[in-house]
Amino acid sequence: MKIVPTTSLTLMLTLLAGCAGVTTAVESHGAMPAVEATHAAHASYRLARTPAQQASSKAPPYEALLREGLARRGFVPAANDDEHANYLVSVAWSTQPADVGVAADDCRHDCLPSTGPGFPWFGRRYVHQMTLRFFSLPDGHNVYKVTSVKRDHDADACQALPALVASALAKLPEQGGPQWRVRVEDARPDGALPGVLSVRPVTR
Repeated sequence: MKIVPTTSLTLMLTLLAGCAGVTTAVESHGAMPAVEATHAAHASYRLARTPAQQASSKAPPYEALLREGLARRGFVPAANDDEHANYLVSVAWSTQPADVGVAADDCRHDCLPSTGPGFPWFGRRYVHQMTLRFFSLPDGHNVYKVTSVKRDHDADACQALPALVASALAKLPEQGGPQWRVRVEDARPDGALPGVLSVRPVTR
């Protein structure tokens, strides 16, 4: 077994710890109209739930973060299923080991953020992915889709949710465009949605 000098390992950990924020890859399709806070009544939404989620007494773990992020952008939730909403928002969320070749729709491995060298003592890599789709109501037209992807060494899918939600909403409304990388704050201890630190287009 190869032994890594303690001083070298300490230096590497220090450098990694100094990289504040979390980087994700994001890609969107479609176009969403701009939403002004004064016209929030025209940007109401309902979150789509699977039958299992509807039967559960607990809300999906991403729901509070998603509602917080949408509220920051002028969207308001419909009071109930009987109230008219402008959009139905669906969420697809998954976590898988990176070595199974997971990619975010059209966003292939070259646009995923790097997690640095694959040092074996850091453990297995995982790919966390979230896709949000906005369907206009009542026609059900798919007007906007955005996918955020995060790579790390944490198998706990819930730990990736704050970064995935914050980065997916970072440029909403996005009128289409290239893939980009989003850097957000580290997870906040109060569980609130982290802020966006930077947004950079992916250059090829």
